[in-house]
Amino acid sequence: MTKKKVVLASGTFDLLHLGHVKYLEAAKKAGGENVKLVVIVARDNVAERRKGGKPVMSEDQRRALVETLKVVDEAVLG
Repeated sequence: MTKKKVVLASGTFDLLHLGHVKYLEAAKKAGGENVKLVVIVARDNVAERRKGGKPVMSEDQRRALVETLKVVDEAVLG
């Protein structure tokens, strides 16, 4: 049985856009073959500190949206 490598990527992902998708594609590609991409989506309080205001979308919405991307194997709040 071949072990899968795990690549982690993180971000706020408030108002997901093409730049986010390209970033996640590059992260998965960097892991090579047989890789699992796990994305850590910033919690609301972290997003607020980073962006200087409340996020447009809630943490649950942002996580769910990121997880729908074909390149993402799993998205978690962190």
